[in-house]
Amino acid sequence: MRIGIYLGDFAPDVGGGFTFQDEVFRAFASEANAGGHEYVTLGTAAGLESYVRCVAPGMEVHRVRSGALGSRLESLRSYSPLLRRFLGSGPINKSSADLELDFLWYVGGGAFEATDTPYVATVWDLQHRMTPWFPEMSGDGTWDARELAYRRFMQRASYIVTGTDVGKQELELNYGVSASRVRCLPHPTPTFVATALSAETGVIQKLRLQRPFLFYPAQFWPHKNHIGLLQALTVLRDRYQERPLLVLTGSDKGNTAYVKDMAAHLDLSGQVLFTGFVTQQELVELYRCAAMLTYVSFCGPENLPPLEAFALGCPVVAANVPGASEQLGEAALLFDPLCPEDMAKKIHTLLTQPEKREDLREKGLKRAAASTVGNFVAGMIKLFDEFARYRQSWPSARRSKLET
Repeated sequence: MRIGIYLGDFAPDVGGGFTFQDEVFRAFASEANAGGHEYVTLGTAAGLESYVRCVAPGMEVHRVRSGALGSRLESLRSYSPLLRRFLGSGPINKSSADLELDFLWYVGGGAFEATDTPYVATVWDLQHRMTPWFPEMSGDGTWDARELAYRRFMQRASYIVTGTDVGKQELELNYGVSASRVRCLPHPTPTFVATALSAETGVIQKLRLQRPFLFYPAQFWPHKNHIGLLQALTVLRDRYQERPLLVLTGSDKGNTAYVKDMAAHLDLSGQVLFTGFVTQQELVELYRCAAMLTYVSFCGPENLPPLEAFALGCPVVAANVPGASEQLGEAALLFDPLCPEDMAKKIHTLLTQPEKREDLREKGLKRAAASTVGNFVAGMIKLFDEFARYRQSWPSARRSKLET
C-alpha cells in the first residue's frame, strides 16, 4: 500500500503531545523500509519543519496547504453533508487524493480531517467529553468545535489507536465506535529519558534547589490540578510537620497567576518554585534529583510524565483517574485527586519510607522498560498489514491510472 503519515503541528511547549508524535515518528522513520509498504510523510509547513531531515531514504515529503477557512471554520465541514458539499474538499483530503494514497495515519492525537482515503486515528483522550466543566475543554465554543470535529473524525475512521482499555471503552461509549475498530497500543516510554546521559545541566544549582523536593511538570491548565497539590502541601505542613519544596515546570496556559496567588494565600510562596518551560535535558536532571513525581492531573487515561519518571528512577505518586491503574500498575502510589488529605498521605509515605521509595523505583524501571516505542511502531506496521487485506479488494488510484 501507499501510506500517508500525517504529522500535526505540535510545538515543543505543548508538552506530552509533542513528545509522543516526535518519538513515534522518528522511530517509525527508521523502520519505514520494513513491511513492504510505500510511505509519504505529509503535514503543514510548521508540522514538518523539524522532521524533514529524519525521514527514511526514499520517503516522499509533501506539504499540505493550510485550510483557507481557518481551524474553527474548517470544523464546519463536520457539521452536515450540505456544508461539506458547499465548502468543498478539505486540504488533507485533496492532498491524499493527489498523492494517490491507499491509507493514512494521523500520528498525533486529536481530531483532524475525515478523508475519503481510509485512515487510522490516534486518540490520547476524550477529555472534552469526560471533563467538560474545565474552561479549556468548553470555553469560547471550544466544546462545540471539538465535538463537531471529533464525532465525524472518530466515526469515519477505519481504525482508532488508543493506549488503554479504558480509552477504548470511552470511544465506544461516546461515539458508538465498533470495538473491532479500536486497537490498544500503550504509550511508549520516551527514548529521550531512556537513553539520557548522566551529565549535569546545572539546573539544580541554577535554581538553588535543596533536596528533597517534589516535582510536577505540567502546563498551567486548570485540569492539571495545581490547586489541589497546593492544598496537599498545607496538609503536609499542618498535620505532618513536613515542608518539602515543590518545583513546578511548564508553560503558562492562562492559569499561572491564579496558582501563584493561591500559593501566597495559603502561605506557601517560599515553598513553591515556578520555573516556566525547561529543556528536555533540564527535565531529565530534575526527575533524577526529585524525591518523587507528584502527578495530580484530573485527566487521563494515559499520561507521559509518569513513564518519564519511571525510566529515570524517580518514584511516582499519581492521581487515581480512570486508566491510571491500567497504565501505571503497582509502580505508583495512587490517590484521590479530589482529596488533598489522601494526596498528602501518599506523599508523606514516600517522604518517610525509603524502602517504599526503592520498591517503587525498581517497579517503575521495569514498567518503563516494557513499554517501548519499538513495540508501538511494530503494532502500527501490523495494523497496516491487516488493512492491506481489505485494501486489495479494489484497485488503487495509481494502478487505475497505469491501466488506462
